[in-house]
Amino acid sequence: MSVLIFESSAVGYIEAEHLDKRFVDQRTHRDNYMQKHRALFLPGGIRQLYGFLATKEDMEDFNKHHQGKSRLKYEMRSHNEMVVAPMKKMSEDNQQLTYVKNKGVKTEQRSKVVQGTLDVVAQKLRETEEENIFVRRKAKEKHSEYEEEMKSQEKFFLDQIENIHKALEDKEREFERLLQEERAKARQCDVDSGTTENRRLRKEQVQRFMYCQVKDVQEFEAEADQLIKAHEEKKVQLKKEYATKEVELEKEFDAAFTGLMEKHKPNTFQASNSS
Repeated sequence: MSVLIFESSAVGYIEAEHLDKRFVDQRTHRDNYMQKHRALFLPGGIRQLYGFLATKEDMEDFNKHHQGKSRLKYEMRSHNEMVVAPMKKMSEDNQQLTYVKNKGVKTEQRSKVVQGTLDVVAQKLRETEEENIFVRRKAKEKHSEYEEEMKSQEKFFLDQIENIHKALEDKEREFERLLQEERAKARQCDVDSGTTENRRLRKEQVQRFMYCQVKDVQEFEAEADQLIKAHEEKKVQLKKEYATKEVELEKEFDAAFTGLMEKHKPNTFQASNSS
């Protein structure tokens, strides 16, 4: 009689069970071994091998018939402890492993989907950025065109104003020339010839003319000062009104552009936490 020792684990027990079943199928199990007329040899003189799972009594009997040799130490443990519980744990571990694998597959699939989505979004962002660059370049070109047009219009109006100023200066010079010319005529008037009465009358005429001219020039200068002052005040008021309207226009544009950016404000990205 001999003992075949298997691994002290659930796997070892399953292997022992498989071997035990094989002996049962071959009709060389315990029941066959216990028969009085069991076959001891096979045809050809080969010894017949019997086998079965050992019980406590089998182990005691084995040690009893092997006195003088080292006793085979053994420990009786429950089937539930050695087989059922480990197999259950193995099943749970396999299920957990399967779950982890499936989760890994799903995670990888989601990662691929997310990566694909990110690639599409990134491509869209690149296209949008290119479009924005194009739009900004066009807007800059338009802005430059508007500036050139405004400069051209400003130059046109400044040229008109300059022409008006030059024409007015020409009129002033002509006005001054006429004053000097008439004053020279009065000074060149012959007041020394003729009768005494005629000389007196001509002198009085020249004096009245010179007096009236001086007085008229004084009035002209006073009225001109008032006119220039009123003109400058109107220019200041006009520039103030223009600046005020320009500020209001810029504020209106700022509000409209801010509203446009708010309308097209990108959504906040939030990563999904679902498993």
